[in-house]
Amino acid sequence: MVHELNLPKIARLLGVIDLVTIHPGDFVFHEGDCADGLFVVQSGLLQVIVGGTVYDTVTAGGIVGELAIVDEGRRSASVRASTHAELVKIDIPGFLGLVEHEPEFALTVMRVMAQRLRMMNRRQHADAA
Repeated sequence: MVHELNLPKIARLLGVIDLVTIHPGDFVFHEGDCADGLFVVQSGLLQVIVGGTVYDTVTAGGIVGELAIVDEGRRSASVRASTHAELVKIDIPGFLGLVEHEPEFALTVMRVMAQRLRMMNRRQHADAA
């Protein structure tokens, strides 16, 4: 189940968006980093990596970096580009504004978090078996 965000709507609400270009093999962030925003994938393919294991692949319309923004903690995973990628960075004030004014945005972020938690649980159970 993929939950995509509407980039044109986000751009309208934020006014100015921060576009980030990532090259294949580059990291968007590393596990343990301090969080300064989340990223919406405009194009390209990203891998979510925990402890050296790829747990998720994120494509256009998907998001990464949401957990650390919500709980104000450190990054729980690393994210690396598999291909050339264009990302929209939403900083913390932008994130809070979107959550306040766009309930669908907040629900999408929660659904992504729930989906990733379920995926981690399934893998953990499979590894234990």
